[in-house]
Amino acid sequence: MATQTQSGKAFEYAIAIALYNKLNNGQQVTLIEDDNFHNALNYYERYEQPKQQDYNKAAIAAIDHITQLEPRLEHPISNEGITISIQSDQMGESGDIRDIITVRSTQNWEIGFSAKNNNDAVKHSRLSDRIDFGKEWLNVPCSNEYMNEVDHIFRELREMIASGRTRGTISLWRNLGDSKLDYYRRVLEAFRKELIRIVESNENMPETLFRYLIGRNDFYKIMRTKKIVTVQGFNLYETLNQPSNTKQPDLRISRLRLPIRIDSSNYEGNNRLLVSFDRGWGLSFRVHNASSKIEPSLKFDVRLVGAPPSLYSNNIILR
Repeated sequence: MATQTQSGKAFEYAIAIALYNKLNNGQQVTLIEDDNFHNALNYYERYEQPKQQDYNKAAIAAIDHITQLEPRLEHPISNEGITISIQSDQMGESGDIRDIITVRSTQNWEIGFSAKNNNDAVKHSRLSDRIDFGKEWLNVPCSNEYMNEVDHIFRELREMIASGRTRGTISLWRNLGDSKLDYYRRVLEAFRKELIRIVESNENMPETLFRYLIGRNDFYKIMRTKKIVTVQGFNLYETLNQPSNTKQPDLRISRLRLPIRIDSSNYEGNNRLLVSFDRGWGLSFRVHNASSKIEPSLKFDVRLVGAPPSLYSNNIILR
């Protein structure tokens, strides 16, 4: 498991514990200690105490702030307790990118949190000749033209791999020199053309794309860097920021409106595509090789680089 994933899991654990300690104030709080919880705990315990304290400090600061936005966390409508759980990574594949969930089941109320440690990517996907991103992301199959184009590109990579095996060597990306960038650009150009075709040929595709990338549930994103923790409220369906019977939120969060069209697409270097949408949204698609060895697929990092001014965001300086 990559270091970025390990640190993310450790931060998930710190947030779950910060939630438990904050909410355990007389109400019944249940922390689900299942395999997902113990997996996060395992990575948390691999870090030295100073690093654990850094995670704890960021998590506590974020949860202290979120309770100002979500009075139902500390002030339940009824006597029902609250359950805290860490979700499996597989939930993200079905469109639920939340890492930690708090639930009051009989009230049909829940709040989810996405934990990011020195990382603001919204998706880590792959592109290859055997992956139909249109079908997987948008439920609209890619065209034959796109599949044929990427088939030609990745067939070349498969032939390189086979040639290396024949010679008893391993084919490495670094041995390709600048031609590596040519593969990046060709794959990215094929993706760009197909994404625009799908969006322009099908109704509501920008909304569908964003629901896939940022999830089909409202949530708070908690992003930690060395000195700052940022809390963002993705209130797409107006389930965040609700009052309890006895308390209103201290701060208000606006509803976010998803985009309805692509405004422009531009390259940044040979391996990054920037796509601008209406209503202030923007995405960065970066192609790279995940391994030093040549593989018949490329990694795709998708980041949110533009959001409406109505996106709630608060930076907390860690001391």
